[in-house]
Amino acid sequence: MTTQWEVRFLPSGTAVQAAAGTTLLDAARKAGLSLDAPCGGQGTCGKCEVLVKNGTTPGRWRACQFPVTEPLLVEIPDSAIKASILTGGAAADLSLDPPVRSVSAAVERCLAGQASSDCRRVQNALGKRTRIPLSVAKDLFSKLELSDYHPNFVLFEDTLLELRPNDGPLYVLACDIGTTTVVSYLLDAKTGRQLAVSSKQNPQASYGADVISRGNYSLSDKENRLTRLIQECIDELCAENCGKAGIQPREIYFAALAGNTCMQHLYLGVSPASLLHAPYNATVDDMQVERACDFGLHIHPEGRLAFLPAIAGFVGADTVGVLLSLPPHTFDELTLVLDIGTNGEMVLGKGGTLFTCSTAAGPAFEGAKIECGMRGGVGAIDHVWENRGTLQYSVIGGGTPSGICGSGLIDLTAVLLSMGLLLPNGRFSKTAPVVMQDGMKRLPLTKDGRVFLSQKDVRELQLAKAAIATGILMLCEKMAVRQEEIQKILLAGAFGTYLSPESACRIGLIPGCLSGRITAIGNAAGEGAKAAALNREKLHGSRDLAQKVHFLELAAEPAFQAAYLRQLNFPNAAES
Repeated sequence: MTTQWEVRFLPSGTAVQAAAGTTLLDAARKAGLSLDAPCGGQGTCGKCEVLVKNGTTPGRWRACQFPVTEPLLVEIPDSAIKASILTGGAAADLSLDPPVRSVSAAVERCLAGQASSDCRRVQNALGKRTRIPLSVAKDLFSKLELSDYHPNFVLFEDTLLELRPNDGPLYVLACDIGTTTVVSYLLDAKTGRQLAVSSKQNPQASYGADVISRGNYSLSDKENRLTRLIQECIDELCAENCGKAGIQPREIYFAALAGNTCMQHLYLGVSPASLLHAPYNATVDDMQVERACDFGLHIHPEGRLAFLPAIAGFVGADTVGVLLSLPPHTFDELTLVLDIGTNGEMVLGKGGTLFTCSTAAGPAFEGAKIECGMRGGVGAIDHVWENRGTLQYSVIGGGTPSGICGSGLIDLTAVLLSMGLLLPNGRFSKTAPVVMQDGMKRLPLTKDGRVFLSQKDVRELQLAKAAIATGILMLCEKMAVRQEEIQKILLAGAFGTYLSPESACRIGLIPGCLSGRITAIGNAAGEGAKAAALNREKLHGSRDLAQKVHFLELAAEPAFQAAYLRQLNFPNAAES
């Protein structure tokens, strides 16, 4: 029998029994704690550092490398589990016409000598196309009797979900399943009003920061942990929303979900194997409409969920959601929509012509692979500026910085370039106040040197920014337009909301000629999911929209590699 040891985590006080030899990261996962582990527990990122407070070897350790061999008390720092989650966005302008509706109608009673079934007479009242599932039909007679044959019907499209004695509440959910964060919105389908919003870190994060790491893990995961985790997460957020609004989960009849293609596959329980092997296509890409209870979502027993369609292997339903959220005339002029994250998706279009591509930007923008990098949470340096020749910065939550997040990293790099402390090729200049440690140049940001920018960090940022910049360039070439002809850039997502457009242009992430044309639109994918939950035309139009957008596979473009190499350098001051 395998020896079990108790591991108690602070500050939550959660305790679990962990098998001897398993790691603290495994114990944290078992405890349901979403400990940050961008490398998936390979020991390479150092982001899962915890404080072991007792035992044989107390001190700071990487949780993925520390085996459990005795009872342990472990403190998880706030920076490892807390992050600022963007929930708001530019609300879509739409008419209220939800796919679920309530209708009161009289049903004829069956008279002696007639052979008309209860289902047939309900269809006569509602319309011949009405579909009545057997699960609803099983107690149809008793509910008709209870309502004196004048019930209130709740329908999803043409499918009958419930008969009730009187008209009542009608609620829907909208969810944005991001690689890093998950946001859930509770909406009143009769008024369109948002009643509650809840969010949390994606609990899959401890299995890797990016979709490739998680997809690879899932291939050998016979217990379907990643599917179970994200389904439980959506259900927990639903329950949290209901608690905030003071309603019952069974009063929710529909949920619209958006997420990237890998998140879509994992949530639906579909193997992402096709996404991980050439030609990297999706297994499912059409909108999936299913019974919510089959995916662990405890709303009305007959409630439905719809996962919006994907465009391509790595341009998913979240991009469709972003496009759904935009005003109808967005593309009357040449417009670039950009969602920057671990994977950068972008859409360039004018009129009825839309092109999209996906760039593997890597996790640098979210703090992974940056030695002092962290997500945008308490303790993160989020903005940097120059004041009389010295570096100044702000820290989320105030106090002493624990690291630097993506927006701070871009600001810092832009300022160092402008001060001449960083050269266009990415090397520190001779005047930069760097120190050598472990054979690597480091520029300290704090007096104690615990937060710093290394030469390796700059290289990681160059790779990430070059991927985005090359994607923009290739889309322009595909549409036979020049970058300076772009009239609007719409930045979607949390990173786009918090980054400085000027800094993004200074480092060449976005062409410098476009610096005055950039607008942040917040969590547009979530707004698109809300639009689909409240408007049938938006919901069904998502299918046409996904098929309308032309996908550009950058890796298959002959000019991609050369263009990418040209974008690695930072612009000179005159070019930015």
